[in-house]
Amino acid sequence: MSINSILCRDLGLKYPIFQGGMAYITTGVMAAASSNAGGLGLICSSGLTAQQVADEITAAKRLTDKPFGVNLMLQSPEIEQILQ
Repeated sequence: MSINSILCRDLGLKYPIFQGGMAYITTGVMAAASSNAGGLGLICSSGLTAQQVADEITAAKRLTDKPFGVNLMLQSPEIEQILQ
């Protein structure tokens, strides 16, 4: 079994593609679209407040039942709140 097959199986993906967490453009809507297309969508938390990250996660959850992730910026001044 190839690493691609294992990734897809374990993460519930159709394709072994991870959409990059690009600052300011990878919103919950974009992450959901990537996940719905068979890859793994990512929300970028760079420059967002904890509430904005929560809002983007909520948006993605409304738009997909597929897995998605959040790219965390560890130097964010609100990282503790974002992790909550």
